[in-house]
Amino acid sequence: MFECLILGDSTGLGAAQAINHRSAQQCDVQAVERATAAQILAWRETGKDYGTCIFAMGSNDAAGPALAGKLAKIRSTFCFRRVIWLLPYARPQAYTVSSVAARFGDETLDLVRFETRDRIHPRNYSQVAAVLLR
Repeated sequence: MFECLILGDSTGLGAAQAINHRSAQQCDVQAVERATAAQILAWRETGKDYGTCIFAMGSNDAAGPALAGKLAKIRSTFCFRRVIWLLPYARPQAYTVSSVAARFGDETLDLVRFETRDRIHPRNYSQVAAVLLR
């Protein structure tokens, strides 16, 4: 069973909608537009044990050590199994997110692989969902 949590910002919302449209097993979603890492840290844990977590965050934060610290705390708090990080289009933030993912041995999916209109959101989230559900 593909039981998952999608946590993050507007890219998480888009990915969640596309995944839940394609899959009979619906993912739980904790994501809002313009969410920062500090805001996500303040969210309550779900209390469920998810097989997979998809983290979409970093786009609304400044890159650097402060962001890395918050992301590491989120990673330690919300999910302990398989985690897939969506790397933001902005390269400085993507490098920060990628460094945290590497520290935990997590997977990444670089959004730069997908066409975009605004350099923040993929144009077609169904393509992102197809890769994530492989």
